[in-house]
Amino acid sequence: MSWTAFVLILVSAVLHAGWNFLSKSKRPSAAFYLLASMTSILLWLPFLLLSDTRWSALPGRFWLLTLGSGISEVIYFLGLFHAYRKSDISMAYPLARALPVLMVAVVTLLFGLGRARPGALALSGMVVVSAGCLLMPLKHLSEFRLRSYCTPALLFIVLAAVGTTGYTVVDSLATPILAEHSSSPKLVWAGAYLCMVETMISIGLGTYVRQHKREQAEFRRLFLRSVYPSICGLFASAAYALVLIAMLFVTNVSYLQAFRQLSLPLGVLAGIFILKESRNPVKLSGIALVLIGLVMVSLG
Repeated sequence: MSWTAFVLILVSAVLHAGWNFLSKSKRPSAAFYLLASMTSILLWLPFLLLSDTRWSALPGRFWLLTLGSGISEVIYFLGLFHAYRKSDISMAYPLARALPVLMVAVVTLLFGLGRARPGALALSGMVVVSAGCLLMPLKHLSEFRLRSYCTPALLFIVLAAVGTTGYTVVDSLATPILAEHSSSPKLVWAGAYLCMVETMISIGLGTYVRQHKREQAEFRRLFLRSVYPSICGLFASAAYALVLIAMLFVTNVSYLQAFRQLSLPLGVLAGIFILKESRNPVKLSGIALVLIGLVMVSLG
């Protein structure tokens, strides 16, 4: 992984932890994320209009991948807001971020994706990252058993992880195709791609909101009355735009997915110092394992 990719992912991780932290503290809902996505569309629309991408020349495979990305994103947001409603961020956020590390690695290995296969050290590092993430929600090592994770929120945490895995893999396949058909700067065509994906997210979440009266009421409460969904939308879009660009500087997307977990210790530390959450040894050990695992991935 190049230093360019590392810096891009580091900034992305800070933004990712920030918008998750903010959305959890402001009563997450499908309506909240719908407004965030609508903000993202407005942010990236100029990039779509400015892009000189030859849209008619793009193969059908690209459009299928883009559709897959949008569907995966909707799955991710629906799983995430349910998980945040049913559990603490110190439980939902680490698990939703840890599981895709292994899921993406498994998918790329099974289907032979990426220009290079992760070595033994890199794969071991991904396992260490995941182990650290699983420790972070615990207060004592004695709680490390399946029952501790079998909560009503677990299904939605897994759903969010599946969505993350889906759009990470799909976008890693779609962005090189888009890059070949555009002479615009990376940020411009990445913004154009995000505008299309965010449009599909808004359609999916909008359909969900229309089918649930509670979400309709929440949308009316937030629309043009709260700046927090817009802030989350700006942070989330900027974070993933950096990820899309970083995909061009890595040989295998599983490396990138592992390094995105830098947001985990940032989120936990924010909880400790801002929300005054517990700073027990098990949680701190989990942070240490994540950092060690990231170094292993880098060296591997």
